Amino acid sequence: MIEAPNPKDKLKNPEIITVGTVNVDLIMGPQAPWPTPGTEVILPDANLREGGGAGITAKALTALGIRHRMVVNIGNDLFGDWLMKQYPDLVDDWIIDSVDTALTVGITHPDGERTFFSTPGHVAQFQPLELQNRLAGMDLNNVVVLFVGTSLMPTIRPALTKIFKFVKSKGGLIALDTAWPTNGWTNSIRAEVLSWLLYTDIVLLNEAEARGLLATERSQQSEKTELDYQSILKQMPQNSLFVTKLGKQGARVDRFGSPALVKRSTETIVKDTIGAGDSFNAGFLAAYARSQSIETCLKIAIDTARHAISSHPRSYPNNQDVGLKECPDQRSAQKIFKKRKQAI
Repeated sequence: MIEAPNPKDKLKNPEIITVGTVNVDLIMGPQAPWPTPGTEVILPDANLREGGGAGITAKALTALGIRHRMVVNIGNDLFGDWLMKQYPDLVDDWIIDSVDTALTVGITHPDGERTFFSTPGHVAQFQPLELQNRLAGMDLNNVVVLFVGTSLMPTIRPALTKIFKFVKSKGGLIALDTAWPTNGWTNSIRAEVLSWLLYTDIVLLNEAEARGLLATERSQQSEKTELDYQSILKQMPQNSLFVTKLGKQGARVDRFGSPALVKRSTETIVKDTIGAGDSFNAGFLAAYARSQSIETCLKIAIDTARHAISSHPRSYPNNQDVGLKECPDQRSAQKIFKKRKQAI
């Protein structure tokens, strides 16, 4: 009798490791005018699902067939138990803290915008030593380690430079999506993020975040201000990429000494934009880890996000839906990834 393959075998020798936030999202709406305090509003739609940068990225990577692992923390409560059931093959590296699990209530609006209400919960308790201990138990060589939502993790941020150095010392490549800082892009926040970029191989920000990071406080209000990607890329590791997500306009990639590569998106019937950026990250890094061209990485990233935001209930594409090539054997994967690191 032939034994069925163990699903956890696909987690060995991961192509991508995701570090960040996972929480419960309760999405309700649409609601147009803000209701009068003290009244009750009946909304036509509600959806309870996995949220957080790491949570959404992991769902998309699983759908794409990527070997990946997930390092997150959760609370020790009903919501934490529910989250673990949504990721049955990825919880080996999770950390359970004796706090409440973070909850986000998202109110959608008819114009496509949304408003979020979140509790800090377990996200504010994620300890850097526990994170590094988890990473120390993994083979990081030739692996993309995505840190997502770092601006929302106050306990991790002070130790992030040390953790980045550790990942690099083990042969890993670092991808970073900071998310929007809760206090905005102040001078101190900008300086902090710029210090992380000294060790970052792939930056993944949306247009507003890129402007917040790269523009001066005086010029941030003007969308016409040309952003100086090259001065930042000059300080980053060799062959680094700065990826800017442009929403319905597509995305661009900047590399040091090269003109920007821009990929336009096709028209999409949008049903739910929540998690668009995280879905994009999953598609881009999935293609990158399999050594596809940067132009192809952009196309797969855009198509992954388009599939996600046009679905309701939420679903993510598989590799055939977006043209992601099949997983190579481990030896071939290491060869192509080594080549990728040397020259893009």
